[in-house]
Amino acid sequence: MIQIRELEVRELHTAAEWLYQMNGQDRHYVAWMASEKNEIFEQIWTLTQFTEPLAYVAWEGSEIVGFLGMVPFFEQKFCRLLGPFALKEESDVIERLWDKASLTAQLHFDAVKVACYGANEELKAFAETHAFELYNVEKTLVLFQTHYKAAESKKTPSIFQLQEQDKERLDKLHPDAAYYTTEEMFHLSRHQGNYIWGYGKEGELAGYLYFETIAEGEEGEICFVNVHPSHRNTGIGTELMEHALQYAFYALELQAVTLSVRSLNPQAEQLYKAIGFQELNEIHAYQKVFTPTPPAPLH
Repeated sequence: MIQIRELEVRELHTAAEWLYQMNGQDRHYVAWMASEKNEIFEQIWTLTQFTEPLAYVAWEGSEIVGFLGMVPFFEQKFCRLLGPFALKEESDVIERLWDKASLTAQLHFDAVKVACYGANEELKAFAETHAFELYNVEKTLVLFQTHYKAAESKKTPSIFQLQEQDKERLDKLHPDAAYYTTEEMFHLSRHQGNYIWGYGKEGELAGYLYFETIAEGEEGEICFVNVHPSHRNTGIGTELMEHALQYAFYALELQAVTLSVRSLNPQAEQLYKAIGFQELNEIHAYQKVFTPTPPAPLH
């Protein structure tokens, strides 16, 4: 018999190992889940530190068969779903996990968001069943070190590593709806292999790029590359890309670098493919906005 209960601290190592295995499969992959076991442990440990339950586990005996977590953004009144994941009786387990989590979600948030690979049929079906809106489709592109041809380096002093004191300047460039806030980026950039590079021009921060090492010696990801509107089409984005790729392949000795591009941004996709990136898969992003319950009429 499958039982659904709140995630407990004593179960964190078991849950982190299970989630690491699940999220490594395209048909189960959910965005915003950390990539390394210790990072997943830290991520879900955080969910056990709130008064309200923010993570649920489906158990069959002593084995995990499902999971659903909610990463809260209380100030913005929304949360990101880590899951739902299910290994057995997928549809039923997913529904039971959501039954538990949705009560907390509707109580504390105005909206929930979830994103997954296109191959995750169970989660896409869940989103459709519960009237989630498909608000974005992104393609994941990959560039292998063996296919990379470095552009001639300009050795520009304009590219530098951003520090905490640059947070206010970065806030002005970073999109509000991005899946990492500036605070999260700075926190993550303290981890080995993660970097935020900025491009300075005329005393201003004209652009930036955030890079993460996903698997040491194997894979990295360009998570964000943004240029101020007044400096676009001047080559800044390309210079930041080249800087990141050369560092990834020659300094960090990674084998592959991935990035995501919106399906409605063919110009950027064309640029990335000109560098050598190839299409790998699609990420579907959904959101559900809760409609406030009207007050009962007075008699």
